[in-house]
Amino acid sequence: MSLNKSILNKQSLFAALDELATQGWSEAHEIFPLDYCAGLAQECQKLHAAGKMDKSAIGRGISKSIESKIRGDDIFWLDNHPFFENLDFMLQALNESFFLGLKQFEAHFAFYPPGAGYEKHLDNSRGQNNRKITFLLYLNEIWQETDGGKLVLYNPQEPTKMICKIAPKLGTFILFRSDLFPHEVEKSSANRCSLTGWFRDDK
Repeated sequence: MSLNKSILNKQSLFAALDELATQGWSEAHEIFPLDYCAGLAQECQKLHAAGKMDKSAIGRGISKSIESKIRGDDIFWLDNHPFFENLDFMLQALNESFFLGLKQFEAHFAFYPPGAGYEKHLDNSRGQNNRKITFLLYLNEIWQETDGGKLVLYNPQEPTKMICKIAPKLGTFILFRSDLFPHEVEKSSANRCSLTGWFRDDK
């Protein structure tokens, strides 16, 4: 299936937005066709195999550093990618549903090699609050329970209390409030791919 057009399932997206409204996060499995997600998975894997990804960092400015024990993924920032047509539609839908004043989005492929994870964190750096909604599209065609690598969401009022664990299976799409939900990526025993990003209220 071509990646050069918006092909999201609008009915499934609006159901996910209803869930986002009631609990601050949502998990959906039918927003994107699996063959479309498989195409994105192949693109992510090829970028990693070609050495075009960068080691991820934590922090901002002079405090920015690579800490593989805290965050172990490799990333490739997307620029004017065909997937952005889907994000354009989502941004409009989020603004119409929640009046967030979203102005842009950013996205990257993330590749976690075996043994890599990301410790519990919020998606806005200290003193920053421009990321409003986090999204993740998982791109792993074969994923077993024993592979680990689950996304763990925690209660904003009780950050030690787990809300859920979500396996990164192909086509699973997650939305959550960037400013509220502490989360982590458990270490996995297999390569783990995703398309990850944020809707922002700044330009």
